[in-house]
Amino acid sequence: MPMKLFNNAIRKFDILNKLSLNLCKNLENASPVGVSVRSVSNRSKRGLYDGRDVGTGNNVPFSLKKTKRKFKPNVFTKRLYSEILDEMIRFHVTTGALRTIDKMGGLDEYLLKSDKVTQGEGWRVKHRLLQKIENCEKKGVNVLDQVVFRDEKGNAKKVL
Repeated sequence: MPMKLFNNAIRKFDILNKLSLNLCKNLENASPVGVSVRSVSNRSKRGLYDGRDVGTGNNVPFSLKKTKRKFKPNVFTKRLYSEILDEMIRFHVTTGALRTIDKMGGLDEYLLKSDKVTQGEGWRVKHRLLQKIENCEKKGVNVLDQVVFRDEKGNAKKVL
């Protein structure tokens, strides 16, 4: 009798051990907790959307008959100045992205430091910026030495 109990305990232990190994393998392949993988729409690949995207929801009238609707980000076309490239570049920009650009200190800083710029218009300009910086470093010149700041009348002004 005690031998049967012992064998049953061994079998249960083996089953639990196999289950725990399978669970560990599944956890290794799983994504980190709290991280949701979300696809990015083609619309937000077009410009600087700063993480904003098309949302969905319901229109709820007085009769409470809900109908589906889309919440589109506030996007408009704007020309922004790049100091490193010394040119105006046209972007599709959200108002939130404009505020973030101002907060970070300009378009170049935003493109180089933001983790939201991974594809589309922003990525292409970021790539151009990185190439220009690399070329200037090869020549031994500071990138901003070539930048000419101009006042409202278009005259070059001296920066101290």
